[in-house]
Amino acid sequence: MVRETRDEATAAPRPRPDHAAQPSASSGASPDKDRCLVLRAQDGDINAFEQLVERYQGRLFRTAYMIVRNRHDSEDIVQDTLIQAWRSLHLVREPAAFRGWLMRICTNKATSMARKRQRRATDAYDAEGLETASAIAETTSSSTADPAESSEVNAQIEALADLLASVQPELRIVWVLREVDDMSYEEIAQALNLTESTVRGRLARARSLVMRQMKEWA
Repeated sequence: MVRETRDEATAAPRPRPDHAAQPSASSGASPDKDRCLVLRAQDGDINAFEQLVERYQGRLFRTAYMIVRNRHDSEDIVQDTLIQAWRSLHLVREPAAFRGWLMRICTNKATSMARKRQRRATDAYDAEGLETASAIAETTSSSTADPAESSEVNAQIEALADLLASVQPELRIVWVLREVDDMSYEEIAQALNLTESTVRGRLARARSLVMRQMKEWA
């Protein structure tokens, strides 16, 4: 049920500037918790929306980065996603499905940017790659890892981003949502406005391309 429209002049809560380095609670997100927070936020409770930001900003950053492979672009995508989410929150008819709705906004923005900059220069990426990988690793960790473990995770994430660079954006995003964000086929279909069969088809193609790349690296 659509809630009362909030005053559109109300300023949107801004994500933390260091959102990429904050642990993400979204891995433990529940539809019931989301529903409660969304309903409160739809009634104008900024604190409730800020809690949603805390729950999802790490996931949004990680997903955006896997698509565009650039820290600054990913930060812009996260901020734009959250601003649009705040302004459009009154349109959410099923508060428990907030995650899919939010990820749809993020993936649309990231995919659009990736297509525009598909052949961008790699120098800037190489210079910031490890820093970005470290930030992503921290968003997926619920506790402080020892330096050796963090270094290994950083290297794995950086390698994964490189691996996905050769995969088409529309295939890459399906792979990321399934393999990295652990979303169901139904959730991915809703987030991307696709049929489940299309999601499965794209995922199969993405997995095939990733496996081919891994064999070439071996």
